[in-house]
Amino acid sequence: MRDDERDFRKSPGPFEAYTRKVKPGFDFSYIRPVNRNFGFTLSGGHSDNGTLEKFIQNQWRGVQAATNGTAFPHTTPDQPYLTQTQVRDGTKKAARTSFGATVDYRLSPHDRLSFSYQHYFIDFLVLNRTITYSITSVAPGNFSPTFTRGTAGQGNLQLGNVFRDRTDATATPSLVWRHDGPVWKMEAGAGYSRSMDTRRAVDKGFFSNSTAQRSGATISFADNFYLRPNTITVTDAAGAPLDPYNINTYVATQGTSNPQTDYAIQKKANASVQRELSTRVPFVVKAGVDFRQDERDIKEASFNYQFVGADGRGSTTPVGNDDSAVPFFAPGYSQRSMPFGFPKVQWIDNVRLWNAYVANPGHFTLGQNAKYLSETNGSRHAVELVSSGYVRGDVQLLERRLKLIGGLRLEQTNIDAEGPLTDRTRNFRRDASGKVVLVNGAPQLIVPSSNALGVSQLAVIDRGAKVEKEYLRWFPSLNASFNLRENLIARAAYAHLIGRPNFNQFAGGLSLPDDSIAPSPTNRIVVNNAGIKPWSAKSINARLEYYFEGVGQVSVGGYRREFENFFGNTTFRATPEFLALYGLDAQTYGAYEVATQHNLDSTVRMSGVDVGYKQALTFLPRWARGVNVFANAAVQRTEGPAAANFNGYIPRRVNGGFALLRERYNFRMNWSHQSKNRLGEITGTSIGPGTFQWQSSRVFLDILGEYALTKRIGVYFTLRNVGDTPDQREIEGPLTPAHAQFRSREQAGSLWTFGVKGTF
Repeated sequence: MRDDERDFRKSPGPFEAYTRKVKPGFDFSYIRPVNRNFGFTLSGGHSDNGTLEKFIQNQWRGVQAATNGTAFPHTTPDQPYLTQTQVRDGTKKAARTSFGATVDYRLSPHDRLSFSYQHYFIDFLVLNRTITYSITSVAPGNFSPTFTRGTAGQGNLQLGNVFRDRTDATATPSLVWRHDGPVWKMEAGAGYSRSMDTRRAVDKGFFSNSTAQRSGATISFADNFYLRPNTITVTDAAGAPLDPYNINTYVATQGTSNPQTDYAIQKKANASVQRELSTRVPFVVKAGVDFRQDERDIKEASFNYQFVGADGRGSTTPVGNDDSAVPFFAPGYSQRSMPFGFPKVQWIDNVRLWNAYVANPGHFTLGQNAKYLSETNGSRHAVELVSSGYVRGDVQLLERRLKLIGGLRLEQTNIDAEGPLTDRTRNFRRDASGKVVLVNGAPQLIVPSSNALGVSQLAVIDRGAKVEKEYLRWFPSLNASFNLRENLIARAAYAHLIGRPNFNQFAGGLSLPDDSIAPSPTNRIVVNNAGIKPWSAKSINARLEYYFEGVGQVSVGGYRREFENFFGNTTFRATPEFLALYGLDAQTYGAYEVATQHNLDSTVRMSGVDVGYKQALTFLPRWARGVNVFANAAVQRTEGPAAANFNGYIPRRVNGGFALLRERYNFRMNWSHQSKNRLGEITGTSIGPGTFQWQSSRVFLDILGEYALTKRIGVYFTLRNVGDTPDQREIEGPLTPAHAQFRSREQAGSLWTFGVKGTF
């Protein structure tokens, strides 16, 4: 259960029905050694968890939104003004089911064959409802950091509904052979994983998204404090009050379908051999090969059904038309209270809106050209094969006090990808020699421009852009540990790391210029750079560990990583080598510029230090026995001209806790603190220099406990994120007023689990 909906009674949602939000679940594991050579295991589980998501967001001109001097007058960073507030009530339900099995068979005293199968399924239902108050025009002098008076008739109210049913099914079989002989140790294995991730709506009887709107309103905010305006006033242009929470205020404007099917197929195979050599010092050598193929097949789209009603005319106000949102009213869900002090809202129902489309499709319009472009541009496919070989050596020196592990890994990466191709010249007629046929100096079209769908079907090709890419990298590494004393160990390591571009870098699509006219900033090649290199890093770390005999340890460590080849945007003259990556003719496109990404020359250094401590307090009196404590802290920072690539990392973390362990029960409390971390810089007119978005610092508390009723049966509880610490974002600069720094807050409640467990 969640701490903000703890009772077992039914309440509104997630759809129109009243449902219970506290659900039972189970998990099990079964281990069966059939005989000395054969055994198997079974495991599985099911859970059905609900989440109430509370969200609020503000938009301040002069903080995160720029001004334009007309609708939004210019201001100074110390005098921002609020122009938008939105609040969301979200309900989510995640039903998870898993099953697993393993079979182990001993072929001989030194050989074992293992087969495993894992299956995982999740049905993730998301229903978010958002009300947004937008002031779209402000007169000079009608604002301050504590109030905003919108221009008469220049405000907008909107109700947004998101209904999404996402399912993810993953199946993973694998087979491993191991030989553990007195001289040779060998291993070989193969694995396969297939995952299908889908997002569905209309085929389940509802739109993915819907909107209801009221334009021409006059909106004013007053008594603004950090979370929201305490007073929101809404009238029509003439000054008559409007109720933003009443369905009669709104018209239905559109429904959206966002289907997506994403297949992820992974194949892997590996083999290794290891032997300890007969030398004066203990020395082990190991060599192996590894093959991993990752395939992604994505089809996604967004279809917008504009609601126009029986008269065929859409609108944004219920005055003088037949577009009222009242027929789509959701009376059940509208009984839910809104968070953050907002009253109940009368929502529209995506199910009823879809049923209206099924009954009267003529009351909606769906652009077929936009539908085709969405389907084509959302179709991508990529296959990445990483083939590697490695050799590793382990040696122990100085009476086994010094242990060294070093190795070299070679990786060959091959990528084949395909994405959408946009080439408007495919609609130009050409003569037998391939030249464009001109009429009065302009290309003669195959399909007239008035036929937008016909033009798109010729010029925008599903997976017409082909990309091939390969690169070879080698990665040396060395790990060392030295026993300075029996209970004091020093460790050090050196390694090369790599960060690969994501699949969109290769399957994101290609837009070609019109080769019948001269190159220009609006007539050039636009593509993701398939020739981009992965970023790389050299990493060094060291650690010192001191052990209390049998009861704990203290450690301190540090690291430094030098990163290079980060990604940035660039425009350059096309080269034959670059065009060859996409199979393009250098004679045709060599004169055109390319807008794409490239590897930055600048570098960044990341360094950090961490300290850890854990100990069983055996020195306490008998009545306090069984107490264990732990704490650790980590600090890291970035330096260098490319440091902005690390927006979002946590500069400081502190964790701690204690446990009380007794024969029949145990109790644990764990704290975690994450420091405030910088996300991205905000720029624009009226926004002061040095303005950044931040994720606020957060403290999490988890409480866990168990009690043994008998030798085999016990009860337990787990309370996660006690206190419901929110995910809060802020935007601030040197002059931003304190209450205008708040950007958004999202809260999902504390997850409470109570259960019975047994071992038989």
